[in-house]
Amino acid sequence: MDAATPSREALWNIEGSWIMYPCFLAVLAVAAYFFWRRYRLWRIGRPLDRADRPRTRLKGAFVDALLQATVVKERGIGIAHLGMYVGMAVMVVATVSYAAQVDLGLDIAKGDYYLYVLALGTDIAGLAFCIAMVACIVRRAAGRHPELETKPADIVVLVWLLVIGVTGFAVEGLRIMATGDPWAAWSPIGNLAAQLFAGWSAGQLSAAHQVLWWFHMAIAFGILAYWVYSKLVHVLLVPATVYCRPLEPKGTLPFVDLEDEELEEFGVGKLEDFTWKDLLDAEACVRCGRCETVCPAHASGKPLSPKSLVQALDEHLEERGPLVRAQRAAEARGEAFEPDERQRAVLDRTLVGDVVTPEALWSCTTCGACTEACPALLEHVPKVVGMRTYQVSMESAFPAEAKGTFRNLETNGNPWGLGWQSRLSWAEGLDVPTLEERPGAEYVYWPGCAGAFDARNRRVSRALVGLLKRAGVDFAVVGAQEKCCGDAARRLGNEFLYYQLATENIETLNAYGAKKIIVQCPHCAQVLERDYPQLGGTFEVVRHAQLLARLVAEGALAPDGDARARACADATAALGRVTYHDSCYLGRYAGVYDEPRAVVAACGAEVVEMERTREKSFCCGAGGGRMWLEERAGERMNVQRTEQALATGADAVATACPFCLSMFEDGLASKDAAVPVRDIAELLSDALALPR
Repeated sequence: MDAATPSREALWNIEGSWIMYPCFLAVLAVAAYFFWRRYRLWRIGRPLDRADRPRTRLKGAFVDALLQATVVKERGIGIAHLGMYVGMAVMVVATVSYAAQVDLGLDIAKGDYYLYVLALGTDIAGLAFCIAMVACIVRRAAGRHPELETKPADIVVLVWLLVIGVTGFAVEGLRIMATGDPWAAWSPIGNLAAQLFAGWSAGQLSAAHQVLWWFHMAIAFGILAYWVYSKLVHVLLVPATVYCRPLEPKGTLPFVDLEDEELEEFGVGKLEDFTWKDLLDAEACVRCGRCETVCPAHASGKPLSPKSLVQALDEHLEERGPLVRAQRAAEARGEAFEPDERQRAVLDRTLVGDVVTPEALWSCTTCGACTEACPALLEHVPKVVGMRTYQVSMESAFPAEAKGTFRNLETNGNPWGLGWQSRLSWAEGLDVPTLEERPGAEYVYWPGCAGAFDARNRRVSRALVGLLKRAGVDFAVVGAQEKCCGDAARRLGNEFLYYQLATENIETLNAYGAKKIIVQCPHCAQVLERDYPQLGGTFEVVRHAQLLARLVAEGALAPDGDARARACADATAALGRVTYHDSCYLGRYAGVYDEPRAVVAACGAEVVEMERTREKSFCCGAGGGRMWLEERAGERMNVQRTEQALATGADAVATACPFCLSMFEDGLASKDAAVPVRDIAELLSDALALPR
């Protein structure tokens, strides 16, 4: 090669490099055996189609897994992880480039590619890798992050990875010093390392280089062989879980076909009732603790940790999985499976009770914060709801308070248990038309059970109706025929009751030809928009926060006339600073963040943010049917969120969810705080001085 062309001799000073190839084949064999065993375990789960829309799946895997988009959301350690990941990726590229040159005869390791990628790029990447390793080791060794669940093997792996990085620079430094590399300046870290060997003889440099090179290789192959049996396996499993992520709208639960006559059990009662993706999730968990950190139940002292739940399933898979496979294989051969005493004990372990405690299962608010924070996009909520469904439908095992809620829903179509005939009482004096009176209305206004029966939220319904009329929106309500959407029933695991409520509502709405529905409850919106299509009810659902923001932007809800303008000015002047609470089902699930803030700002208020806001919002504690359950363990979630709101020094709290409104009122009362909490519809109605 021309001496003027930037390059270096591959495998300088190394003899017997052929031994790397059988070592590499051995590593591949170890990995193949591992994945074959895991694949057979995952297959004990129920089938699930996650092969559709491959382009969309590949794009998501590229962004979230390869570009680390979710990982870097957490500053600090997220950046360190990115440095480790990118550093490793660049070093792999360099290794493959030299392998292609040596083994395939491709003369590519030269010129600008050598200088910018194989020399400078690899040095910078290697430095980032080593710094990231040190940061990770210090973080785990310091013990300040118990959610990480650091095991001794985790520290050992990180240390050996650091050793690989450091010895790589040492090997490079020895080569540079021994050869007098004219391009050494393009390898700044290696060139700096070379100065450590100044004054060494040629023989010393050669011998040290050979010993350290082989040591470096031995550690590298050792780590590669151990890779799949360590926490590092997540590097391979996470892209798989991201690729196989659900592509349905967020929060969509798996469909339970109650009309399937062959379906004998509902929900998840044992490990093999989970889908294969659920079992893959269990093994892909990286134990980073991000889900635990953001979980409102865990933060408030409840016996629930999303991380621990998934880890418990992983441990159970290790124990029960091989036995289930052996049992099925024996049955396929027509033989009896006769487990020994230890195996029988494993098979007799109950999923809810022995593996997952009932207290943990029923503490979940289904807020979705865990999945939002998870770098592997694991699906925690469907697992929880699946286990709840089995407990309710097959075991009749659920919190005592839920029994009354179920009974109220069955008899009166609302969780309060108030007479169904009074569902339209909230609209007294407002001249609100029903679909029976105006069947061709453009929109169906769906106040939901809270907006119809809860005294506090009735005021929100009346305010919203005034705004709709003021803007000239053509709407009508279902009236007494409206029943609870079924959100609480389904998320509490009562699929039978949800099916009954949902099918009746769908039949009613379809009978009137309803197409568009205005909803002020994000929980109702989630069910109407994302659950009902599974039962044949497809509607365009408009959340009131979105509609109000649009009407404000279009000028349909702007003050008109001097008198009204003065009234509006007086109303908004009293608002001052307002902090807006992001509802989990409106924010994380529906992605509606800016619209409610725009409405609050349009009322003349200064919007101030809480510490946990938008996709990182802290749940009020009412989701997942927990609105109707007692909160006995730890601190009340709504009180914790109330404290976060009060910490802003705001003059008022704004919400866009009836459950959040009720939970904040209770929380503020418990703190004796004279801070009002208002729905955004109430704020806008007051700003426009509308009667209600």
